[in-house]
Amino acid sequence: MRSEEGEVMDLGKKNYEIIIEELERIIETGKVKPGEKLETIENMAKRYRVGRSTVREAISHLKARGLLETRQGGGTYVRAQALESMAAQQIKNREDLQQLLEVRSILEVGSVELAALHRSEADLAELSEIVGLMEEAIGNEEISQVHDVNFHLAIAKATQNPLLRQMMESISAMMMRTIRDSRSLWLFSEQESAHRLFQEHRQMLEAIREQNPRAAADLMRTHLTKVGHALMGASDKPGAPESIE
Repeated sequence: MRSEEGEVMDLGKKNYEIIIEELERIIETGKVKPGEKLETIENMAKRYRVGRSTVREAISHLKARGLLETRQGGGTYVRAQALESMAAQQIKNREDLQQLLEVRSILEVGSVELAALHRSEADLAELSEIVGLMEEAIGNEEISQVHDVNFHLAIAKATQNPLLRQMMESISAMMMRTIRDSRSLWLFSEQESAHRLFQEHRQMLEAIREQNPRAAADLMRTHLTKVGHALMGASDKPGAPESIE
């Protein structure tokens, strides 16, 4: 595969990873500026000679990292805060990780309560679709993580509070970058644990569907506590690097 400049791309990488790098490059170089619309998935698939599903997967990763967004009326756009997200400081030590977990707990427990109260039918459809994708991806931790982040972003969207959504997107960008770059923080690597993680998200979806804010908040609180234990446990393992870039 070749880039639009004709440079030979790294064939050792997965196709969607190559597309991710290409889209990051056109954002960083200003070829597509914040607020501008990307070309269609069909056109990108032809340009890079890959399937449309590969382009969608790359876009899904970049949406989870807060670089892209889908707007009403169709189309994928570069987020206004994309450049800031790309330059976001990575989590480097246990203290940074603890601080991020605290912020997530404060934001996400409140967000899921509001989502249960204010969600629309369109929000439920989006959350249901993501949960379905999570189930299909069990056993593929890399893809599962993208759907996981997208689920939490969709909850923030369902609050109908744009500020909460923006704050969650900035956190997700940090989380995705850390998880992508560091093997020491992979979560729930065994399939049995992946099934349990899926069930936790499915239960949160049902609480939101039933408009039960207390149950939704309790489920989110329990979920984030488990995530915190897994992440902090990974940082405590013998031989874990002091910097987890």
